[in-house]
Amino acid sequence: MGRQRARNKIQTETKASRATRALGYLRVSTEEQAASGHGLDTQEKSVRAFAESQGYELIAVLTDPGVSGATRPADRPSFGQALEMAAAGAFDVLLVAKIDRLSRDIRHAMTTVSDLAEQHEVAFRSVTESVIDTSNPMGRTFFAIFAGMAENERFVIRDRTAGGRVAKASKGGFAGGQAPYGYTRDLEGGLRIVPEQARIVRRIYQERRRKRTLQAIADSLNADGIPAPRGGRWAVSTISYVTDNPKYRGAIEYLFRWSGAETHVLAEGIHQAIVS
Repeated sequence: MGRQRARNKIQTETKASRATRALGYLRVSTEEQAASGHGLDTQEKSVRAFAESQGYELIAVLTDPGVSGATRPADRPSFGQALEMAAAGAFDVLLVAKIDRLSRDIRHAMTTVSDLAEQHEVAFRSVTESVIDTSNPMGRTFFAIFAGMAENERFVIRDRTAGGRVAKASKGGFAGGQAPYGYTRDLEGGLRIVPEQARIVRRIYQERRRKRTLQAIADSLNADGIPAPRGGRWAVSTISYVTDNPKYRGAIEYLFRWSGAETHVLAEGIHQAIVS
């Protein structure tokens, strides 16, 4: 017991004698990359200024660009690296510009911060919400409150995005997803015809009108060496997708699902039809 106490004393004195080592973590989702206030440059400036004001030794700044806040932190490339550094005892505090940079899912946020503290003795601090400092009980309480707020904001963003897609589709606009074969996205987020692919789409419709089977059409395209939409060979399911897709006839159709509800939209599209 005496030896254990002596080792604990040495560890405590060693930790107290060195500057607190901090690791900065930045994240921005694809949607936020063009939005003000969430850019990576802004986050990094805030983290570096805060570290300097607290007398921290900022050992590194890790970045996860284009990653949703709903993604589990451990599943992100750079945050995975941060966990490895924490396991190696490389830093004492994890710094973020705002708590939602860590996660917008309260379960992920709570689990991640708890694991950092219990397994690696790493505290978590937010630059913007300065009351969040998990090295003390009050800071941990504020962390739980703000984590819940971040998760609620994620649901608000999701509902707002879904509502925007429904409104765009109702007006005949392309409301997201992969552009169908024969089209590509234009600069305004709509659909523009790809002439070479459009000729294949018209050929499929013409052969279908002649009562040819889906398998016969696929075999014909494969025999002529025409690659399927994703490369490779045409299949019955791919031909069926083309013949059943109303976008080729100038219509827009979506079935939106969120918050337990479904919204069906079928409207005349503002894009140019490939077949009549």
